[in-house]
Amino acid sequence: MNSVTQTIAQRPGMQVLRSIVCLGLDAAITWIAFSVLHVNGLIAGLAYVLAVLVVAARWGLTESIVTSVAAMLCLNYFFLPPILSLTIADPQNWVALFVFMVVAITASTLSSESGRRTAEAQARRIEVEHLYQLSLSLILVDTTKELGPQIAMSVKKQFDFVSVAFCDRSTGDIHVADSGDQRFENEMLRSVAIGEAAWFVSRKALHPAGFEMIVVPVALGGRNLGSLGAIGPALSEPAAQAIANLAAITIEHADQQVTISRMEVARRNERLRSTLLDALAHDFLTPLTSIKSAITTVRSEYSHDAEEDDFLAVVEEEADRLGEMISETTDMARIEPGKPRIRRRQLLVPDIIHTSLRRMRTLLDSRPLKVEIEHGIKSVYADPDMIGLALRQLLGNAVKYSPPETPIEIYANQIDDTVLIGVRDHGPGIPPDELDAIFERFYRGRQTQECTPGTGMGLSIARDIVVAHHGKLRVENTAEGGVQFSLTLPVFHGEKQS
Repeated sequence: MNSVTQTIAQRPGMQVLRSIVCLGLDAAITWIAFSVLHVNGLIAGLAYVLAVLVVAARWGLTESIVTSVAAMLCLNYFFLPPILSLTIADPQNWVALFVFMVVAITASTLSSESGRRTAEAQARRIEVEHLYQLSLSLILVDTTKELGPQIAMSVKKQFDFVSVAFCDRSTGDIHVADSGDQRFENEMLRSVAIGEAAWFVSRKALHPAGFEMIVVPVALGGRNLGSLGAIGPALSEPAAQAIANLAAITIEHADQQVTISRMEVARRNERLRSTLLDALAHDFLTPLTSIKSAITTVRSEYSHDAEEDDFLAVVEEEADRLGEMISETTDMARIEPGKPRIRRRQLLVPDIIHTSLRRMRTLLDSRPLKVEIEHGIKSVYADPDMIGLALRQLLGNAVKYSPPETPIEIYANQIDDTVLIGVRDHGPGIPPDELDAIFERFYRGRQTQECTPGTGMGLSIARDIVVAHHGKLRVENTAEGGVQFSLTLPVFHGEKQS
């Protein structure tokens, strides 16, 4: 049994002892005033009032009332005529006795209330000190480990609770600091953790007397993160809410730290990837340039029969294509997410489409194509390299994820001051729950990531390029089957646009 429990158990006995001391104090005042000093009733009454005030200030209301009643009887018996009798002959003495009693009890009540408020203020001060220490301990939690056990242990240590439990809403797990205590109601903890109420403090009295079990939701910004339960001495509701707020802030801070760490790792990975691609591009382009130069020299300086010349032409063409692929891959890797560097000028929409198809002729040779461009469509104000790269990403995506025998459709039309360029395939489509995530960098669909090669960068880069041109890139599944990507660009009005 701890010291708080012992104090609670000893309180009735202490009150009896204090009451006896109060009666002894009245007896001492009566003996001195009546037998030693022989003072009148007025002086004796003032002495009794002083005693009542001292007792009320030192101990409390119960002891001061006992002192008041005993003092009234002593004043009546020893100092009001007839002396040594509890009867009062003069009616004025009844008034004096009544006033004395009212003054004594009123003074006792006020003094006791003042003492109670002082005790409450002291308790709040102690709670604030504990909250401060708790905030310091929660700042130092290890975000690489599970937070629930650390929060529960910190709260238990700082507030001297018998046991503390934390329920994590996301997992439903309950972490108890002091696993030997089985008095927590797990269903209560879980129901409060997933509840919609911003504040709901559950209290339940426990044995020993003065102990209680409280359960409070851990919420931040109207969003529940879990619940916190504690068994121990009674705690004020503001303190319980403050503890829950500190726990919520700790969880939110830890989540932010994890997010920042992941972003930093992703940024460093991106920088490393860009560095490696630059190195690889240099290492690939150097021998490729030599191969291209050698083939060109062989074709131009030496004579060959038709079959040999055809083979050399294929080699030269594929070397050119390989060089374009390396340059394009390097350009894609160098585009910072969301911030492509663009140089706009007036472009004809047919030129954008046909240039992209020509650069992808080897990949598209075996595919049926359907190109529809609206007659009289206006030109756009865009970067030819960047928009061409975005359109080639959409075409490459259509080739990669649709059967070889199905057609790929490219269309362009004008809607008011906007030009729309679309690419439609007849593949399996995209699951509805992945449509919003398909443009995330390095994201690849669950059904295709194992069977289809790719990095997951193409659509993200295309989206960033289109957004930088003040346009939009959308995706939707078609009713006939397959996927339709459409990008929009503002038309050219004869002046540069920001």
